[in-house]
Amino acid sequence: MFKFNKFIAVSIAAISIIFTACSKTDTQTQQSTESTTGGSGNVVINNPILPDVNDDMAPTEDEKITINVGLVKNSAAAIGAVHLFTNTENNSAYEKYTPVVFNTADELLEAFKSGEVSVASMPVDKAALCYDETACSVAAITTGCNYYIAENGKTVRSFTDLNGKTVAVSAEDTLAQTILDIIAKYNNIELSYTVIDTTANLINGLKDGTITLALTQEPYLSQVTGDTVRSALDLYDFWNEAVDTELVTSCLVVNKNFISENPVAFQFFLKDYSASSPMAKRNTEETAESAGKFALVDDVTSSKSAIPGCGITFKTGSDMKSMLTSFYNVISENAGSISGVKAPDDDFYFVQQTEQ
Repeated sequence: MFKFNKFIAVSIAAISIIFTACSKTDTQTQQSTESTTGGSGNVVINNPILPDVNDDMAPTEDEKITINVGLVKNSAAAIGAVHLFTNTENNSAYEKYTPVVFNTADELLEAFKSGEVSVASMPVDKAALCYDETACSVAAITTGCNYYIAENGKTVRSFTDLNGKTVAVSAEDTLAQTILDIIAKYNNIELSYTVIDTTANLINGLKDGTITLALTQEPYLSQVTGDTVRSALDLYDFWNEAVDTELVTSCLVVNKNFISENPVAFQFFLKDYSASSPMAKRNTEETAESAGKFALVDDVTSSKSAIPGCGITFKTGSDMKSMLTSFYNVISENAGSISGVKAPDDDFYFVQQTEQ
């Protein structure tokens, strides 16, 4: 890493002072300001002009800050973030990252709302709840294209084969039934559902045959596929036929005050995260082993085979905003609301002004 010299250090300090002043008072130089307050009670700006960062500005070891990253255990998003932590260990990350792992998305949501974590990768419907109840922005899409019909049997070969059948969904995956309903409506088929209390129990039901059909995601799917259970349908193509937008499953939510208070570190965090996602997909064995090491997954072996189907990605800026806006609109049009909240407004999306 390059170290600050005196001139650069003074320049960055000046930029930070100017940014802080602008974020509180200079509405004429900003396109989007808010009266919403964050956890510390400060007025923050959704789309500030952050300083451009490069390796010459990279912090020294003593200057790095530690960022706690909230994740759901056994989720595709957790696997995609794993190299934040491996790169912290080998000192190749710009900042320092610590995983804070929760068993369910609801637990992660509560931790974000309470301020226990300031950054978190969570399901998109939970992110909408964050926006409804906290001062936060969405900074990136972290996974998409990750819903599958698993069958203990061999009766389902096409989507229309689901007509009249009962599909099990996990109560922990609050978006799953909406996704499947939208596709079913397009294909004019009737479905019924059995809601299983936990994803673990859904997987166990597939294994022991008490559940015949289930809608699930990777890496859970690979935990159960074998001699009797198979991946019957990948919903990606069926979703694209039904609606003219990408299927998005999780995104990165950031407390707005964290961005305002750490503008340079936030930019380096996005750089580090954007490197983690492709690294996760390139070397599945190393990624799965590391995910096990950091307690992000329970089953390392199945995670290796699951990674290609996890839909791991990292999209930011105007592309992220366009994809997520379209997705939320489709969900709202077909389901009325997303888990009881409205689709987020434009000020939810973190897009720097130079990108707009």
